[in-house]
Amino acid sequence: MHEIESNDGTRAAYVLGTFRCQSTDGNDDGKKLGIMKVCKQIPFVGTELYDYEHRKQQAVEPYEPTELIALKALKRRRCVVVPELLGYRLTKQDAMEIVPEGCLMYIVWKQVPGEPLTQEAFWQAPLAERNKIRSRFRHTYQQLVEYEPSIGDIRKIIYDWITGEMHICGFWDAELLDRDAEWDDYLFVQFDLVSGSKSGERYFNITATDTYHDEKGWRW
Repeated sequence: MHEIESNDGTRAAYVLGTFRCQSTDGNDDGKKLGIMKVCKQIPFVGTELYDYEHRKQQAVEPYEPTELIALKALKRRRCVVVPELLGYRLTKQDAMEIVPEGCLMYIVWKQVPGEPLTQEAFWQAPLAERNKIRSRFRHTYQQLVEYEPSIGDIRKIIYDWITGEMHICGFWDAELLDRDAEWDDYLFVQFDLVSGSKSGERYFNITATDTYHDEKGWRW
């Protein structure tokens, strides 16, 4: 999975890559599996072929991304519904890289059971299974502390269809959690577990035949 963000030069442009990885530490017999996110600074659009000095001027110092700050806080608070932070490295690109001395950051967290949910899989499941997932999501989400994903997306829900185990991921754009906020069913809509409007359903692939609409017009 790759994502490129660029802009008008007001802040660094970067590319993100997410990879499965495995520990080589002999102490754990190489069995520890993880997910590694790599954030690498890239030149601004149109400057990719500029000379070394020009590209070097764009370099920014390594910094702690919001996701790292959130994962460190969640680990410190022993939040068990978020994959555990295993390690990180904040460094610089070498002189031969695309942005000499530009930031290069690695974040590794534990691989947890299950796979990211998809709209296709969720919306073809029977109503009983969908309700089970919604109930589990509510229970899981209410265990978050300090931080929450700022943008809802069903793919941020890691679910094991066999055991029912669930985790929340996707803290790249995390925001502080309102401690006093009560549960709101609109979170189901934000995470694509309920369709909040007929117009929005054009983005869904709903194949289940046992859906129903409530008094708000939401489709369950």
